[in-house]
Amino acid sequence: MTNKDVIDSRFLESMSGKQPFLKRMFTVFISQEPKRIQEIKNALNSHDVEQLRHLAHALKGGAATMGVERVRECCLMLEKASKADDMDAAFSHLDTLESEMRHAYAFMFNYLAEH
Repeated sequence: MTNKDVIDSRFLESMSGKQPFLKRMFTVFISQEPKRIQEIKNALNSHDVEQLRHLAHALKGGAATMGVERVRECCLMLEKASKADDMDAAFSHLDTLESEMRHAYAFMFNYLAEH
């Protein structure tokens, strides 16, 4: 998997010369988003579609800001599934989201270690 696959290259280019800021953004994402993923799981397991939609929407915005396009897309699909009250689809999208989040975390951890 290339960096471009995980983080949008345009985002990384826009952060050129802003390394301290990018490192802070990655650190916050890594520290905050696992909790949100757990909250998404809890909302899904309790069939709380309103909370699920809210959490997916919030993570979608954060991912879009960070250029984590595949995570943003997963959140969009999760949000749509919650609006349709399609919990089977939501569970499927959660699995994909968790996988994409692992890729994003790995990229960010590597970036932080190298810079």
